[in-house]
Amino acid sequence: MRSLPRICLLLLLCAAQSRASDFASQMMEATFKLFDPSSTATCFLVSRAAPDNALYLVTAAHVLERIKADSAVLVLRRPGEDGSYERVDHKLPIRHEGKPLWVRHAKEDAAVLRITGTLPTASRPLPASALADTAALRSAQLHVCSPLFILTFPERFEANHAGFPVARQGIFASPPLLPFATHPTFLADFTTFGGDSGGPVFVQGPQGAPLLVGMVTAQHRHDEKHTSVYEERTVHHPLGLGTVLHGEALRATLDAAATAEH
Repeated sequence: MRSLPRICLLLLLCAAQSRASDFASQMMEATFKLFDPSSTATCFLVSRAAPDNALYLVTAAHVLERIKADSAVLVLRRPGEDGSYERVDHKLPIRHEGKPLWVRHAKEDAAVLRITGTLPTASRPLPASALADTAALRSAQLHVCSPLFILTFPERFEANHAGFPVARQGIFASPPLLPFATHPTFLADFTTFGGDSGGPVFVQGPQGAPLLVGMVTAQHRHDEKHTSVYEERTVHHPLGLGTVLHGEALRATLDAAATAEH
């Protein structure tokens, strides 16, 4: 017969695993692929507190700027009664008569698009309170080598035919220094690819909810040039490092998008 302390320990471990699964699943449900023939990336949906009932798409600014068309494809997912999921490609307007519908951060590579109209399937956006501001980041006591999680669509790759993002784990390769105005970004150690831009970077926050500490905006590599008599070529060596923009920038851009004229 198992002792009572051993049973309690097992229950606590199970509860901890459940909470970890819950915060990751909540973040996954808000993360989607955004693409067109010329560009592919990651985005996530956010909602603000009442009375604002709008839905907002958050991604890197360069993602939307590189899409030349007035619309992009947002890959949504529709759950079935049997537990399966159906992929739903939704044509999302990002410009009107050539003018951007998104709001860009004044200095950083962040953009927020206020979605107009109704999406073809129900969504579970991330609450704006999950975006880490300075106080939340300090309270989390994160430091260099702390673990972090990333959800993206590397090189257009999807986790399955339903269009789920790929989850990866990394660490803070540099400390998430503050204040944001002086240190707007930090480095994360994970294998980075094109398509990762706009991906949420998160940890487990209070009460088992996700705490979004930032967003992937760039990858790092070392370029080596080889020159011979008849050939010139450049070899790109990936460094396995990504630049992450602080959540503070995302909160500011979200607020700007919410107050912009529509």
